[in-house]
Amino acid sequence: MAMHSPVRQLLTAAAVLLVLAGCTVLTPNTSSSPSPGQSGSVQPGALVGTWVLDRTFDSPEQPYVSFVQDNTWSASDGCNRVQGTWTLAADGSLSTTSGPQTMMACDGAQLPLAVSRGTSVEVDGDTLIIHSSFDSTETTLVRSTDPTVGPQGLPIGYWVESNTPTAPFLSIQADGTYSGNDGCNALTGSWEQADDDAIRFTGGAQTLRACEGVDQWLSQAAQGRVQAGVMTLQSADGTTIGQLTAR
Repeated sequence: MAMHSPVRQLLTAAAVLLVLAGCTVLTPNTSSSPSPGQSGSVQPGALVGTWVLDRTFDSPEQPYVSFVQDNTWSASDGCNRVQGTWTLAADGSLSTTSGPQTMMACDGAQLPLAVSRGTSVEVDGDTLIIHSSFDSTETTLVRSTDPTVGPQGLPIGYWVESNTPTAPFLSIQADGTYSGNDGCNALTGSWEQADDDAIRFTGGAQTLRACEGVDQWLSQAAQGRVQAGVMTLQSADGTTIGQLTAR
């Protein structure tokens, strides 16, 4: 049998290489990791809205968390409300501040604490997860579609005329009572929300100190209406006497 010449062997090997090269398919590298922040990015607009737990509570109002476009937030545990500010980084890191709150005990859920201790969030459609690195917990919430739940509901919380220490204020409780100070005397009483959404105040005990130069207008409040975080108060004859802002 005749032996192949070196040239013939070389040509045969080259032909095999060409066939193999023609069968090679190049595919994108799908195993590469995404750039930092790409997979975990959260748009601030996705956080805006009212969020609740996926259950109901036997409390004066349903616990909720509400994030507003102006970077303020409010939350309720079912009896006490808290307000503050929030900022959200692109990677989901959450920073918040919070103000004073009432301290009524009730069977609710500590959603205000979840926000104030929250360090990051995840938003997936209508589901929000708030993570806390302080106690290694997470709180899972769903977007609320109930118009009666949230900050537009009952006027529970802390309302002040200004940020000065002696400014008039009201602390409205979920059990239908309130306390406060008109800048001179302590106020207590009860409240209810009328069918027209006005807040009716019934005065109770109060101190009777005389304070020179202090306008004690808050002690004359008989009803109020809340709009955009401001409570406008009126006397019994319907005269507007002042305003308080939610804190």
